[in-house]
Amino acid sequence: MTCRNERWWRAPAALLGGILVHVTLGTIYTFGNMSPYFTSYIREFSQPQSLRYKEASLIFALMLVGQGLSMWIGGYLERKLGVRVAVLIGGWTMSLGVLLSFFTIKHSFTLMALTYGVLQGIGIGIAYAPPLVCAMNWMPKRKGLVNGLVVAGFGGGAFFFDQIQTAFINPQNLDANVSLPNYPDEKYFQEHSLLQRVPTSFLLCGGCYALLQLIGCLLMSGPPDSNNLKSQDQKCLISKPEHQNLNSASAASDTCSSDGEDSSHDIPPKPTATLLELDDKSSGLNLTTKEIVKTRAFWTLWATFLANGQTIVFISTLYKAYGLSFISDDRLLSLVGSVSAIFNASGRLFWGYIADVYSYQVAMTSLCCCMSALMLSFIATPQGGEVMFFIWICFIFFTFSGNFSLFPTVTARSFGVNYVGTNYGLLFTSQAITGPVGVLLSSTLSDIIGWFGMFTMIAAFAFFGAILTVTFNMKRLNGSAI
Repeated sequence: MTCRNERWWRAPAALLGGILVHVTLGTIYTFGNMSPYFTSYIREFSQPQSLRYKEASLIFALMLVGQGLSMWIGGYLERKLGVRVAVLIGGWTMSLGVLLSFFTIKHSFTLMALTYGVLQGIGIGIAYAPPLVCAMNWMPKRKGLVNGLVVAGFGGGAFFFDQIQTAFINPQNLDANVSLPNYPDEKYFQEHSLLQRVPTSFLLCGGCYALLQLIGCLLMSGPPDSNNLKSQDQKCLISKPEHQNLNSASAASDTCSSDGEDSSHDIPPKPTATLLELDDKSSGLNLTTKEIVKTRAFWTLWATFLANGQTIVFISTLYKAYGLSFISDDRLLSLVGSVSAIFNASGRLFWGYIADVYSYQVAMTSLCCCMSALMLSFIATPQGGEVMFFIWICFIFFTFSGNFSLFPTVTARSFGVNYVGTNYGLLFTSQAITGPVGVLLSSTLSDIIGWFGMFTMIAAFAFFGAILTVTFNMKRLNGSAI
């Protein structure tokens, strides 16, 4: 008991370290703020000079591709090398991508897409899951809360760095003063004194990220006696009838085999001891990555994340470009991005809390319906002016941010914590498809259906996510919805 009391500070330290790391990873949401700056720079000083915002969104798509395809690596490294090494490898890979963009933006958009997009995305993916796993190991009965706290850092990263970027690049609050003849709503910067500061901003941000990541890594560590802690919390589950645990397993294995075999063969029954879970709101399972791909529950989550990701891509990349079509104050738009980051962070806590109090199904269905309503009404913001635009962006970020606390939580509760890093990494591969699909839809349809058509399409994706969530079939040990 004394030994554990002496280590009381390590749990909050690990949580704080995870938050710091996620603050840097969350600067992916500064893309919407940076896009007018680096797109204008490339049009003026680099190649191609015909670059438009919808094409520049490809970089954000590549970030998501890199993040989605590499997240499982972070889970693997965390299991093999520990949380510190895994996070430092991922974090500094991300920072390197930002730092190298100082050089690549001067050469071409293509090279910048490789560093600011692919390399940065790979680093984010590797560093993303280990802090979540570490936090859940320290506080296993509060998965929704600790996931919400850590990813709140991810959501809040743009709050600080949107302001840093704009204060450094555009301290005089100059207007975007150049419009395209055929697209008068698209406005770009042309002032050379402003644009010349864009490459240096990558050095400033990359250096800050690397320092914060190092501090966060030093604060994080896994519970030294995690096995003992687990055994104490598992006592209540050991007494549960084995058939109750196996009922959850059979619900998870609701898949179809080509030869018509019974679905219970998809996931072989495990001894009760292997189905133990610290969280009494869980299914009681501990499934490997190979096992979860045989479940309908996993693919339902994967498709839901894919559908909801369209809102994330669209708003994160184009909110400022849309705002510039009727708002000329660049500093105000940067402030919108920063304040929305607070809502992004607080939304993760809120939706994680809803999942803890009620269930994943209740939280995600509510989230999707709210998102659909917000996107359908977003077209009215020019009539409502700057205030309405400000409010809508904040609440959109507040709503979609819940995806990033709900999906790690439901992954851990549905499939167990033993492989949650790699399992969530596999679930996140949906975002490797979401990014390119979102950019493809924006680039091919935006000029045809306009802003309202795009908003309606995104609202439809969100509503489809709600329908998928209703069909999610995993249950807790007591038979209620996860």
